[in-house]
Parts: sequence; structure tokens; C-alpha cells
Amino acid sequence: MTKSALRHLLPASLLAVGALTAATAQANTSLNIGAVPTGTGWFFGISEGARVISANTDYEITVRETGGTRENAIRLGRGELDLAFTEALVGYEMYNGTGRFEDTPNPDARLIYWIAPSTMHWAVREDSGIESFEGLNGARFNPSSIGGGGEYITELVFDILNIEPDFQRMRIDDAAEGVIDGRLVGFSYNGVPPIPAFTEVHSSRTLRLLSLTDEQVEAVTEELPFLASTVIPADTYRGMPDTTSLGIYMGVAANASLSEDTVYEITKAYWENHEQVANSFQPAQGVTPQVVLDNATFPLHVGALRYYRDDLALDIPEEIIPPEAQ
Repeated sequence: MTKSALRHLLPASLLAVGALTAATAQANTSLNIGAVPTGTGWFFGISEGARVISANTDYEITVRETGGTRENAIRLGRGELDLAFTEALVGYEMYNGTGRFEDTPNPDARLIYWIAPSTMHWAVREDSGIESFEGLNGARFNPSSIGGGGEYITELVFDILNIEPDFQRMRIDDAAEGVIDGRLVGFSYNGVPPIPAFTEVHSSRTLRLLSLTDEQVEAVTEELPFLASTVIPADTYRGMPDTTSLGIYMGVAANASLSEDTVYEITKAYWENHEQVANSFQPAQGVTPQVVLDNATFPLHVGALRYYRDDLALDIPEEIIPPEAQ
């Protein structure tokens, strides 16, 4: 993907969530959503949204564990998923056929809603002596789960900052084990703090979160405008100070072929019961339908468009109106 394009802008296990009670409508249509590894905060956040939708529509949403947003995008393009957890960059690339999806574009990809922003974590063992990103040069470092959005963002960011670790690619649980036993100096992940894997490693072998300088943030966000400066607050992980990092919006996508009425009902149920999601999944607090429109990087699904435009009377930017609605 060119810089100019950027500027325009448990394995295979299943978890059924949101079983309906006698007080709610009986679900009669099953849909699946590709999620993330179960050892992450995002799996809970995705499941909470699925639970709310299942309890307030005639759809029962089944959450499937996957390797992350890249795998979800590939499987969505193959028609293997009804819904897919995604992020702003993956959505942009799969829709436009750029970057990782140059050879496998999915021009039928459509955005339904953003759940919350996700935060990049870059951590090292405190006993490694590494205190800055420059200290990672040549060191054995895991760039995040194989195929996940965090891996790709790490590669893009490190390329801009001229940081060249000896990347060791593996799943987050294997990376955590590698940090604990000393085979790796550190690892990274794009998730909702506190990320369980980081908390668990920190309790066994003290970690240090690497913090970006103002100059580094400026250099990266100029080239990658879908990222924004964010702060991981002090003591999110025991004894760690405020850490400056980068965030990106994460949400749910579908193919244009999923029916308008289905996506309309999903979108309506999610937002009309959003308080339930936000109360149990704190990162979703403050995210609104307007935030979705302001940060969309690929077109809305026509069913979501119907809810945002007709029910909420929001102004829809021309560039995110799907071709089938123009």
C-alpha cells in the first residue's frame, strides 16, 4: 500500500453466546462471527456484543475463535464467516485490494460498527536492559500473533522508525512463554488494556512497556493516519508508569451479500442496547454511531446505513456510502 493511498483515507473452538431466555424472542437463525484468540480482552468484548444482539433479535450469534483480523478478512472473503471482527486498516486494505490484500481483494466488504479503539502494546523484560525502541535492534522479539493486525502494525511502525529486531513469529501464548523463559526479550499485541497475557507474564517476569516519544508519534501518524496517539495509564500493569502508544478502531464487518434486513436488525439491536455492552466492556464507553461514521475506512453495509441514516438521521459521508446504495 502506497503512502498516498494511506493518506486517503482455544484453536478452532466454538463458543455459543447469548442463549435466549423465556423473556426474550427465541432465536431461529444462526450467524457466526470470526473473533480473536480467547486469551485476549477483545474476545470478551466481541462476545458481549454478540450476546446483546442474540438477546434482542431473532439471530443467535456464535463466536468463533480465530487467529485475528487478517484471518477473519480472508475467511470473510471466502464466504466462511457471516460476520468478521476487523480493524480500520484491515478493512481499508481488503476493500481496496492494497497491502496484504493486493492479491485477495474483497470489494464486497462492508462495515457495520466499531466496538472500541484498540491499543498497541510493545513490552520487554525489565531485566533485558532495553528502555527504548532503538534497543530492540537485533533482539529476539515477537511482533504479535501470526496473522493478526498487531503484527502488521508493528511491521509498519518499526519500518518508519527504522527499528529492526530479530522477529520471532508465533501465537501470543507461545510468545508469553518465550518471554518468561528468556528466549525472547519481549513481545507485542494490539488489544484492550489490561491484556491478560501481559498481566500474567508481568507477574512471573517483570515487564517494561516501551513508550513512544512525541517525535516518533508524529512520524508514524503522518504516514499512517488510521493510527492515533493514546496513553496506557499508569498501573494498568502493576508498577508501570504512563506509556505513550498508538490506537486503532476495531469493529464488525460483513459482506454486502448478507441481507439488508439482517444487518439492520443487528445494528439496531447493538446500538439500542449499547449501554449493556459498555457497562461490561469498558473500552466501548464513549463510542457512538457518529464515531463509526467519523472513523470509517471502508463503506458501510446497506443495512447499517439504513439504521444510521433513517433511524438516527445522521449525515453519511459520501465516501462510505456503499455502491449498492448510490
